[in-house]
Amino acid sequence: MSLRERLRNTLNNNPFKGFFKKNRLRPPGAVEEKRFMELCIRCARCIEVCPYDSVKRADLFEKLQIGTPYIFAEERACYLCMKCPPVCPTGALDPELAEPENVRIGIAVIDQETCLNYLYLKAEKAEEVTGAAMICSTCYNVCPFTDEAIIMKEYILPVITDKCTGCGICVEKCPTEPRSVEIIPTGMGDADRAGIYYQKSRKHFVDPEGAEGAVKKKRSIDSTGDKPEFEYDFDVQEGIEGWE
Repeated sequence: MSLRERLRNTLNNNPFKGFFKKNRLRPPGAVEEKRFMELCIRCARCIEVCPYDSVKRADLFEKLQIGTPYIFAEERACYLCMKCPPVCPTGALDPELAEPENVRIGIAVIDQETCLNYLYLKAEKAEEVTGAAMICSTCYNVCPFTDEAIIMKEYILPVITDKCTGCGICVEKCPTEPRSVEIIPTGMGDADRAGIYYQKSRKHFVDPEGAEGAVKKKRSIDSTGDKPEFEYDFDVQEGIEGWE
């Protein structure tokens, strides 16, 4: 295992650093991340109403996201009970989202290099199947939309379709370590917002350079020294009578 992989695993397993965890998702119905951060008031209603304890509050290390709701699929996936969207008072979670099949938290991706079924078929074709070879299909069996969100190609290979809700149940139940299924989150446009899984999924995210450029420009503004003179199209009142 490389140094980078060891560091990644250490950060991913640190309970005080949710910011670095893989499969870090917003609850069902979350609007695009920038808008979500504007609307979410950290009221924790979505956390309190979740019967599965799937929704967690971002911790002290989550920078400006502290207090906002997240789902960490490897710990506890979203079971699509749909109780959280209607209790959100600001629209950070779409209150009109009611049907589980319409949820788009993200989309699952299967790592064919570690998935037991893909490894089994590869060994079979190479005529190297041994007693250690295993067929799993856990992701297929636990998916709430079997044969819709996930299908079995050649009756053995799990394949994700665009009907995937990104609930993360397949991630939670995957028996391999590290997991052979991960979720690419929807609407969390850059590395900071999507967690460390972004490192594997750069092509799926929006380039955040525009936002970073705006921040750099703002930081470069210097309020010291001579001030520029501005021309006003109205008379500036020098004082208010009685306020001397």
